[in-house]
Amino acid sequence: MGLCQFAHLYNGKVVVQCDVLSEKYLAVFDAEKGTQLWRVPRKEAGGTWCTPAISVSERGTQIVCNGWKDIGGYDFERGRQLWHLEGGGDIPVPTPVVAHDLAFLTSAHGNYRPLRAVRLDSKGDITPPSVETTNNSVIWCLPRQGSYMQTPLLFGSMLFSCDWYGVLSCVEAGTGQVYYSERLGPGGEAFTASPVAAGQNLYFTSEPGNVYVVSANTRFTLLATNSLGDLCLSTPAVSEGTLFFRARDKLIAVGRK
Repeated sequence: MGLCQFAHLYNGKVVVQCDVLSEKYLAVFDAEKGTQLWRVPRKEAGGTWCTPAISVSERGTQIVCNGWKDIGGYDFERGRQLWHLEGGGDIPVPTPVVAHDLAFLTSAHGNYRPLRAVRLDSKGDITPPSVETTNNSVIWCLPRQGSYMQTPLLFGSMLFSCDWYGVLSCVEAGTGQVYYSERLGPGGEAFTASPVAAGQNLYFTSEPGNVYVVSANTRFTLLATNSLGDLCLSTPAVSEGTLFFRARDKLIAVGRK
């Protein structure tokens, strides 16, 4: 299976998190000229497939990077690391989700699969004694609710995280309260694509191409199950009332005529 890591374009600059097996770094480039503005090394132990996220607040702009040994926030202008966190799955893939002055982070490979919330105004090393514990910066942690491939979806105050096996958890973003954990489908399906929202509905696509439509509320309600008729590992795109699914052999658009 091939995975893909993306750069982040923000304010005329390209942010690249390059966690390859050697010479890992975070860098920012001028989008128009291609010149490197700064580069700092990262202390990851292995490779990651994470795309960085951007947080903008009255304190300034920071880059948030997921990882295993080097999760953290970096000053956007100079690359100085603001906070550092270790632990979790050993081959991280999901992108950090940033909202409510928090970064929601997950990883799930190896011995751990935490889903946790970190304060974006954190400073220094905020690593707790163990993955499942919390502190003033890691305000909540669900040690077994994380996802390996999928980036969680934030909808209002609710965070939705679906694991590799199709178990969907709905969590209160500010507190970590779990409203439910329910399986999508009969089981035996893997889930690689990240979920998307359209209106009040959430869409979760399994690798065999089954699209599970779930209501965006704190009670689990499966509204429909639709088959694409093809293998699908890609996250759908949403534009002007249409859902676009890139399957193995075809591109499928679903919407009103």
